[in-house]
Formats: sequence, structure tokens, C-alpha cells
Amino acid sequence: MTGKGKNSFRRQFIKATSLLIIVFLIIFMAMFQNFKNTLRKQFGESEKQSVEVVANNIDYILNSVENMSNSIISNAELTNDIKTGEKEQLVDKLYSFYISNNNIEGIYVITPSGYLQVGAELQDGVKSFPRSELDDTTGEIVWFPTKEKQVKILSGNMTKRYFSMGRKIIDVYSLKELGFINIEVDESVLAGAISDLQEEKSKVVIYDNLGNMIVSSDDDFITADSSKSSYFNKMIQDDKPNYISYYQDGKKYVAIYTSFNYGKWYIVKTVPEAVLYSDLNKMQLYTLLGGVISLVIMFNAAYIYARKITKPIEIMMYQMKKVEDGNLDVRVESNVYNELDDLSDSFNQMVNQIKNLMDDIVAVEHNKNELELEVLHAQINPHFLYNTLNTIRWMAKIKGEDSISDALVALVKLLRVSISFGNNMITLEEEIAYIENYLLIQKLRFNQLFEIHYDIIEEHKLLNIPKLILQPIVENSLIYGIDEAEDREEPIVIRIFTRREENHIEIVVEDNGNGIEKEVLDKIFKQEQNINRFSKVGLNNVNQRLKLYLGDAYGLKIISTVGVGTTVIISVPDNTL
Repeated sequence: MTGKGKNSFRRQFIKATSLLIIVFLIIFMAMFQNFKNTLRKQFGESEKQSVEVVANNIDYILNSVENMSNSIISNAELTNDIKTGEKEQLVDKLYSFYISNNNIEGIYVITPSGYLQVGAELQDGVKSFPRSELDDTTGEIVWFPTKEKQVKILSGNMTKRYFSMGRKIIDVYSLKELGFINIEVDESVLAGAISDLQEEKSKVVIYDNLGNMIVSSDDDFITADSSKSSYFNKMIQDDKPNYISYYQDGKKYVAIYTSFNYGKWYIVKTVPEAVLYSDLNKMQLYTLLGGVISLVIMFNAAYIYARKITKPIEIMMYQMKKVEDGNLDVRVESNVYNELDDLSDSFNQMVNQIKNLMDDIVAVEHNKNELELEVLHAQINPHFLYNTLNTIRWMAKIKGEDSISDALVALVKLLRVSISFGNNMITLEEEIAYIENYLLIQKLRFNQLFEIHYDIIEEHKLLNIPKLILQPIVENSLIYGIDEAEDREEPIVIRIFTRREENHIEIVVEDNGNGIEKEVLDKIFKQEQNINRFSKVGLNNVNQRLKLYLGDAYGLKIISTVGVGTTVIISVPDNTL
């Protein structure tokens, strides 16, 4: 269970996964938007090329009309007929030109001899001729916008829409004006050409540079004054024609256009932007929908996966709580085949170790209690011996046995120190007094065969040390110096002194005895020696007690040379302050 204010691992995992998913989707949408813009640009280029292809086709039609007009005015026989007024011959020649081009509806000329027409018969006749627009020209071609005209047929009149090309007839040799020519072209010629651009909800229109409508795919004829669309002026002013956006009736439209006929006309395809990019918009919608569905799927997958991962952790936390409450028999079973299995094994091993340590502590405490009970029982005999020796000492004193009395006094003092439980630390001065009582008894045994000298620095007498650490060392000197050298003549000299080192105080016990063999010396700190050769407590015990009470940095160091003597160095902290 998680504490208050903490986020569970599962929640953090889901948050991190969700953040990664969202970042991924943002990057994906940015890339898709860039891809969409690229597609829009390519689609626009494709539409532009389509418009340019149609414009080139219309240019071909217009060029065919213009070329025919050039052929007419450069025909010497035709111009000669105009000069001579030969109307019939002129009409025949014009008719031959008329039937050579399927795109034209009629050829109309005004000459000094009168008005002539070949092809569709216009009801207004010469009145429909755009002579006034051509008076100020010098022979160049002029295209006129579409107009509704009445054409005579057998049963009456018929309204048709024509756009026309007019120009002056100039004698190429004399450069004299011979008249005017106007060629009418049916609007349907252009309507057929622009039909390839027609799509659903789109509109294709051809304008001249004044905004006059030439043809419209919707078959809606608009007069020159009202034909200028909202985008026309912007289209004319655009330095890089081909593509503009505009709004009409609250909807956004796209106008794709290009100029042709030497820049005099414009072909424009208009289409609602939603229609033009409908496929792209559908793709975007499907992508967004797929992204949302993927997001939901990934969120659910992340939650399921997080639950699968965190479930063993929650079980382990639950079991840990049991261990915290003191139940050391719980175990975690994990079969997820990943690092959690190792974590479960480590947890189980830890619980086993804790349980074993607890069992060991219980056992140690049990043994400790038993040992304390044995120690209490063991105190009975020393106390009994102490009281008995006191009685014997007074009996020796009454009978005048002073040496026996002194030995008993020394032994009683030794026993008093030995049985003083609870006082594990004494001063160096008290330890020296204990040695004096011990040696008093040993002098009776060895008959004055040893000497002892003290050189203790005065302030070091107050050092606190574990009790009974010097007696085993002095006893060792006597055992090796006297007990094992029965033929020794000179006495054993034992010297006890102190000295200050950089970080500690050294208590040194040295003798001139026989020394200790290397094999024995190597084993002193490894195992307990025979009590007949060493003191009962043992040097190893002294070393261990020094480390126990004073720390691992302190203890014994033995330097011994066979036949020369032994030096034992006791390192202790300076605790006299």
C-alpha cells in the first residue's frame, strides 16, 4: 500500500506511458500536417497544370482563327477583289476560308463597296459589326467578349452567344485601309474545351482582362458590368498568378487560374476548398480517428501492462507489511520471468536470514541467561574459599606464622579482585597492586628467583584498563623463565613500564627469560594454550578482552627471541582525562 501523498508505481508508469503516447501523437500529427501541406501543394500544382493544358488548347483554337484572318488579309486576289468591288468573287473566296475552319460561325467584312457576310446570318447585320471599336486600331487583332445575338434560321430567329475577333484590312503592299473583318466564334467551342476541367461543385470561367465573361461552365451569361467576381481584381494584381483563396457567401473558395491569348484572357477554375481537398480532409479525419482509437488502445494496453507489472510488487509489499508486523513465515511466489523473480528470491532470502538471526539471538540470550546462572553458582565457591582463607590467616597470625599469614593476605586480595563481578575496568595502579599480591605468593614458590621493576609514568597510573591483563603476562614470564629452566642461576628480571606513542599509550612487560619458540608464538592468538604452560585466562583471552572493551585498534603485540627474552606490548587509549 502506498502512503498518503505518494503516487503508486502503476500510476507513475501509466502517466509516463501516457506522456510518451501523447508526445508521439503530437509528433505524428505535426508530421502529418506537414505531409498534408505537401500534398495540398502538389494537388494545387496538379490542378494548375490541368488549367494550363486547357488554356493551351484554347490558345490553339484562337491561334487558328487569328492565322485564318492573317491568311485572308494577306491574300492578294482577295484584296484585289475588295479594291475592284468584285463582291461575288470576294464572297466565294471568303466562303472557301469559312469552310476550312470548323470553329468559326461566320466571316463578316465591310468594304468600300458594302457589307458582306459568309456563314451564320445575323439579324442585325451590319449593326452588329464592332466597327467603332476598330476605328482607332492599326490592323492589330482585337477579341471581343461574348454577346447574345439573333441568328436567322428558316423558321425565324435563334439566340446564340458569340465571341468574335475583329481587325482592319490593310493592304500589305500599299498599307492602305481597305475595310474591316470580324469573325464570329460560337461560345460552345470554348465550353467544350473547358469541360475537361468541370468537376462536382466547381466552376470554370474565361474572362478578358477587363473582366468581361467570355464563357462559363455553368452556362450563366453575365453582362460585362456584373461579371467581375470578388477575386478578379486580386487575380489581376497578383504578380504570381495561379492560385488564390477568397470567401463567398460565408464559404472559402479556391481560384486556380492562368492567363493565355497573350495575357489578354484568363481561365479560372473555382471550387470550394472543402471540395477541392475533400480527399485530404477525409484522410485527416481518418488519421485523427485512427489516432484517437490508437490512443485509447494504447492507454488500455498501458494500464493492463502496468497492472501486470505492478501486481507482483503489490503482493510483495503486502507480504513485507506482514514481515513488518513480525510474521517471518511469509514468502513471495513470483513467476513473471523477469527481474521481479530475482527481487522475490532476494526478499525470501532476506526473510530467511532475518528469521535465522532472530533464532540465533534467542539462542544467544538463552545461553547468556544460563551462563549468568552458572556464574552466580560459581561465585559460591570463591566466596566460601575467601571466607575460609580469612579464618586460616587469623589462625596463622595467632600462632606467629607471619609468612603464611602474609601469603594468605595476598591470596585473599587476589580472590577479592577475581570475584568482584561487575567491575571490569580498573586503573593501571590497581592492576599493579594486584601484580604485587600475585608476586608475593610466587616468591614463596620460587624462593626469590626473580626480580620485578616498575617504571610507570605518574599520569599513566590513572589509565583505565580491563582488569587482570598484566597477571597472565607476568605469569607467562615466570613459567618460561623459571619453571622450564631448572638449572638457571641468575634471577629472572621482569620490567613493567609505560610510554607514549602518537595516538595511544603502550604498557610494556619485558623479561630476560628463555623466550618463546616461533611455532608457539604463531599460535598464541589463534587458539587457547595448555593451562600448565600459560595462565588459565591465556594471552589470547587478554588480547580479545582488550579489543572488546577498548576497540579493535588496541590489543597485544609479542616480540620474543629464544635465549634472550620476551617483550609484550599492550596498546591502550589515553583515557586518563
